[in-house]
Amino acid sequence: MTSTAASGPRYGFVDLLRGCAILVMVETHVVNAYLPPALKQGSDFFFWVAFVNGLVAPSFLFATGFSFILQGRHQWDDWLRFRLPFWRQLRRLGFILFVAYNIHLQGFGLSWYLKNRDNTLMWERTFKVDILQCIAVSLLILLLLVLIVRRRNRLPYAAGSLGIAAALVTPWVWARDFRSDLPLPLALYLNPHKVSLFPLFPWISFVLAGACAAHYFLRSVDAEAVPRYMKRAALAGAGLIAAGLLLRPVPWTLPGHVNFYTTSPLYLMVRLGCVLLVVVLLYRCEARWAGAKWLGPVRIAGRESLLVYGAHLYVIYSLLRRRLGPVLGLEAGYAGCFLMSAAVIALMLPLARGWHVFKKKHPRAVRAGQGILIAAMVVSFLLL
Repeated sequence: MTSTAASGPRYGFVDLLRGCAILVMVETHVVNAYLPPALKQGSDFFFWVAFVNGLVAPSFLFATGFSFILQGRHQWDDWLRFRLPFWRQLRRLGFILFVAYNIHLQGFGLSWYLKNRDNTLMWERTFKVDILQCIAVSLLILLLLVLIVRRRNRLPYAAGSLGIAAALVTPWVWARDFRSDLPLPLALYLNPHKVSLFPLFPWISFVLAGACAAHYFLRSVDAEAVPRYMKRAALAGAGLIAAGLLLRPVPWTLPGHVNFYTTSPLYLMVRLGCVLLVVVLLYRCEARWAGAKWLGPVRIAGRESLLVYGAHLYVIYSLLRRRLGPVLGLEAGYAGCFLMSAAVIALMLPLARGWHVFKKKHPRAVRAGQGILIAAMVVSFLLL
């Protein structure tokens, strides 16, 4: 099912993908925060929990790249000519980066930084690259590709080539310590350095894969062949999974830091294949149960994913662990984690819906509020 927005039609399965990813992300963070280490060691059940949770970030990044190209269908010429939509896109990405880094600044002010300017650990935590930084910079790179290739039919080749290259050089990049050659904020975008969770290598590959998939999806829309596209996507997904698993025993490896679950292009293929299968599944759910009430809240959570992201982190790590931890405890088994996840999700869904409705009714107030919020954050940082 599609719906019409100001920038063109929306495709419900894309919002569902992002919505499912952000809601499973809630469970992922709860499990990471509360599940005792003893329940993680040597557990087959935890392996599958971790595997499913490990698809959250790839799905979210894939949906981000996919949505970017859907938006670009109606704004492509405006981007190339640096018209208002181009600057709005930059403003949006800048806001995401601002929020991302501000999350790491919570509790710190300028005076604290000046007093502790030689504290290496402080700067590493400040400039740690998380999912939001990865999204914003990946989309900036994708926007730069648009400006370079200029023609729509060239973009999938450029994005695909860059995505494959990023996956292949990841082991080499992870084996290097760039902190002595580059400023720390830039170095942390290249590999974890035991700090960053989502460096560009290899995570940008999922954004670029989403962009390529969206390009061919739009071609199938124009040709009225979306069902055929989805069948091919399912076959591609199954093929990627099979190839990634079957090639794992091959003794030849890429030079650099070798780890199947972090740097191997083969595991990236497995996860990308799973994401494609999830996309097809959600497309079929959308086609079959388009009017189902339970799909609406998930779609809205996907559209308001930035709010849900920030809000659920505050609830889990600040409210539950820091403030209520002495009362509720800091560990829980699987049942406790899943119940807590359900409770947080039940809180996030109406929050996302309320914010979504408010944004539609009062867009000017929202823009003004964002400006005031940014100014307040900057002033509070300077004065603390």
